[in-house]
Amino acid sequence: MRVSRVRLINFANFSDVDVETGESIVIVGENKVGKSNFIRGLQLILDPGLSERDRQLGLEHFWDGLGEDKVGATIEVSVDLTDFTNDPRLMAHLNDCVIDPGPPMVARLTYRFQPKAGLGRAPESLKDYEYVIFGGNDPEMRIGGALRRMLPIDVQVALRDAEKDLASWRNSPLRPLIEDLAASLDDDAREEIQNQVDQAQRELAGHEEVVATAERISERLIAIAGGQHAVPVSLGLAPTRVDALLRSLRLLIDNGVRGVGDASLGTANLIFLALKSLELDRLVSEGERDHTFFVVEEPEAHLHPHVQRLVYRYFLGTRAEDEDEAPPLTTILTTHSPHIASVTPIRSIVLLRHNATDGKTVAVSTANTPFTQRDEDDLQRYIDVTRGEILFSRGVILVEGDAERFIIPAFADALGIPFDILGITVCSVGGTNFTPYVKLLGPKGLNIPHVILTDRDPVNGKPPLAHRRLINLLNEVDDEYGYDDLDIDEVLKYAAEFGYFVNESTLESDLFAAGMTEAMKSVIEQELPLRQVTRDALQEWVDDPDQVDEDRLLKLIERIGKGRFAQALAPSVSEDVCPAYIRSALEHIRDAVA
Repeated sequence: MRVSRVRLINFANFSDVDVETGESIVIVGENKVGKSNFIRGLQLILDPGLSERDRQLGLEHFWDGLGEDKVGATIEVSVDLTDFTNDPRLMAHLNDCVIDPGPPMVARLTYRFQPKAGLGRAPESLKDYEYVIFGGNDPEMRIGGALRRMLPIDVQVALRDAEKDLASWRNSPLRPLIEDLAASLDDDAREEIQNQVDQAQRELAGHEEVVATAERISERLIAIAGGQHAVPVSLGLAPTRVDALLRSLRLLIDNGVRGVGDASLGTANLIFLALKSLELDRLVSEGERDHTFFVVEEPEAHLHPHVQRLVYRYFLGTRAEDEDEAPPLTTILTTHSPHIASVTPIRSIVLLRHNATDGKTVAVSTANTPFTQRDEDDLQRYIDVTRGEILFSRGVILVEGDAERFIIPAFADALGIPFDILGITVCSVGGTNFTPYVKLLGPKGLNIPHVILTDRDPVNGKPPLAHRRLINLLNEVDDEYGYDDLDIDEVLKYAAEFGYFVNESTLESDLFAAGMTEAMKSVIEQELPLRQVTRDALQEWVDDPDQVDEDRLLKLIERIGKGRFAQALAPSVSEDVCPAYIRSALEHIRDAVA
């Protein structure tokens, strides 16, 4: 089973958010955009631990955009569930909640905070409000605690104190494992353990040094209170009963040398998640629940980047195929970490973004973005940690390779366009296949402003390779107009309107033509052992850039490596030598983000 859709109306940051979701949900967005409130909305429906008072909301829970009209408005949160028809127990829980017989069949659970039924007048305060939780489209189909206990949401809040939870018997996820252990022991096993403990107790208590220490304590008691009031004492292990001993068991690390209290915060959190995962398995296997919506807020806290990827690859269901079958679990994460984003199933992303004009948060997702299977495979393969930053960006510049990735930020600084302040990321796609990224970032995906910088790649006697490349992109983002029959000049004009910009040949040739001849010559001479004839040719090109042999120049740069060359060249850029297509792209994305 999975969540397929979430809707939040007049709740917290959300005026009216309606977002479709994938098999797992990874919620990204800036601070204060409402990630925790999104989770809170789900808890209103699914959390068995929330009290009646917690579900009776206050004025602060209404969307602020309602202003003075909060009293009289209704808050509604609904969640659609699907892919449960193959489980008879889930069918039994949700049969009366179905809103669409499908396929796929869809059930809906709704929380509504509304003026009391039968009030007979406009509400005057929240005393005139009540909440209802119901299934399907019928408010009379009330949902109670029994369903929430069998299909609960389990939330691990951000910056949780894992060490404290592990140390507390009441809250520790180790507790049910120990209780299972105690229940699994038969009488013979208990008697054997008790005999071993008693024997160890006798040996320890009878040890000469232990006896001597106990006698010193007794003597001092007698000296203080006299023999009539002093009680006899001895030293020994406590407790000695089997059940009490089992409850005193603690997890040890480093080959039993230290306890979890001595572990790092990251290790404590990792142990906590492992125990929590075992607990969720046990609850399902013992019939105490049939599905869990497992939420971890900001799971990257205290975890090394490599561990982040390993842990959440497990919870996000991207484990190796030979792993045991995953338990009935829907994983929901909120994160700021590109490390987690890099292992997120591409259709699981939910992006929350603040709309300053309307004072509300909007949500978009990739659940139904029109990816082909090849697109999905490409994005899943190529969105590494660096490219994962695009999911957290306000604007994205897509480029072909490392050379542009290093040189574009330098030109942005020269033009006074601060990427970090504006939230702009440069992403190299490692080639010219921009289409999957445009689908991801475009209006049918996450709707993040973006521009593309690509080479013209001229071909003798034929249209440049950029011609067909741009036509494919235009057809992807605009299905109302046909671009296939347009010549290169017309295509370039329309492409610029969408933020797709092309140079005259290649990046390096355009930099040379723009006036970076001396700086490029200097880098080449520093990086390569050149013969005098090559040095002379470079000087001739500097003296008369129209005579440059572009193929020979590119071969020299490729010997250095385009990325390394661009890194070495970046300190020499300035506003005066910025190629026109780069300037246009930077100004376009700046204006789009602003």
